Amino acid sequence: MSEVAEVVPKIIEKIFSEVPEPFKNFNIIIKPLENSRSFWSECYQIIVKSNSEEFENRVVSPLFVKIPRISAVNLACDPDNAEENTQILQALTAREIQFYKDFKTIHFPGFPFPRFYYGESFENESMAGLACEDFSGIGASIDFVPGLDEDQTLQLMESLAQFHAKTIQISGEIPLDNYTNDLYDQKWMRMLYNDTLEFEKLVPEKLAGRIQAVKHAFDEDSVQKSDELNRELGMPFVIVHNDLNTSNILWNIETGRIQAFIDFQHVSKGAVTHDIIRIFCLGLSVKNRKENTDRYLQHYYDVFKQQFPDSKIPFTFDQLKQSYSDHFNYVNATSLFSLTYYYKMYKDETLDMKDESKEREEKAEEILSRAIGILDDIIMQ
Repeated sequence: MSEVAEVVPKIIEKIFSEVPEPFKNFNIIIKPLENSRSFWSECYQIIVKSNSEEFENRVVSPLFVKIPRISAVNLACDPDNAEENTQILQALTAREIQFYKDFKTIHFPGFPFPRFYYGESFENESMAGLACEDFSGIGASIDFVPGLDEDQTLQLMESLAQFHAKTIQISGEIPLDNYTNDLYDQKWMRMLYNDTLEFEKLVPEKLAGRIQAVKHAFDEDSVQKSDELNRELGMPFVIVHNDLNTSNILWNIETGRIQAFIDFQHVSKGAVTHDIIRIFCLGLSVKNRKENTDRYLQHYYDVFKQQFPDSKIPFTFDQLKQSYSDHFNYVNATSLFSLTYYYKMYKDETLDMKDESKEREEKAEEILSRAIGILDDIIMQ
């Protein structure tokens, strides 16, 4: 059993601490998960069945366990920065665990996330990991390409509208100030820019000089400037997922409804439009985004204002549209970074992905198209 696998049984024993010798009283299967789109951590599915009626009511299954160790896919995409990426992953895992601990007792209508069972940051390496509810066989994510359809996009606007409204309504009861976006410091923004600059080398005929032309979107003071813009506009701060892309949204395979939002490693305080921008720019084709942004924003706002009495609606639709424009560059620094990685993954024939070579090439070209669309819009601002 590998070093990483040795951590998992310890976590299982911690979760089932009220059951004597859980590996004797339960039939436990530990299954490594290989997912080329979730390329940061090593992940496992835990299936638990009781061997006797005595402990049947203690069973929690299946479980999803995430170990803060750089996965093989990340190493393949970024082999020269393994040590730095490990340090980043440790910080991100600690933040996700804190989110689950802080919000596990709060119900957010329309914004479901997995039940939380265990979390220990990397400071205690022998027990480091996160365990939560697993939705295998119930929910599944979709691929970046073709991305979100009309119904899914509208559902996401409804979910975010309800989530933001509830966050605003209980702002005095939640530790919002503990979620300042300190992960996106000067070092982080420099890393985003330098890694995104790699895109120019990958596709010089279409991108030469274009990432450099939008370097201002990677301003090292971007977080502070974004917060200032939000205050100047008179908009409230909310909890922001900060990495909301197609792989972090699970859809019920039978109903087509949102099953859960996952992967809260980047969660922070921010503007209501942060996650909206990310959804539009990463999950939609350029044509869809440009033609329907106002309509999708209007749908968000219609649902949002229904959560408040008319006299208490925190902002207007015009403020929402201005917020979208104000934060577009800052949010898309991370979008461009993500698209760089996804482009490399689709182009890398050594990765074990299900798509045929032609299909992968077509998806890579669509990813490139979305990146170019973002670059065009940033340059035009």
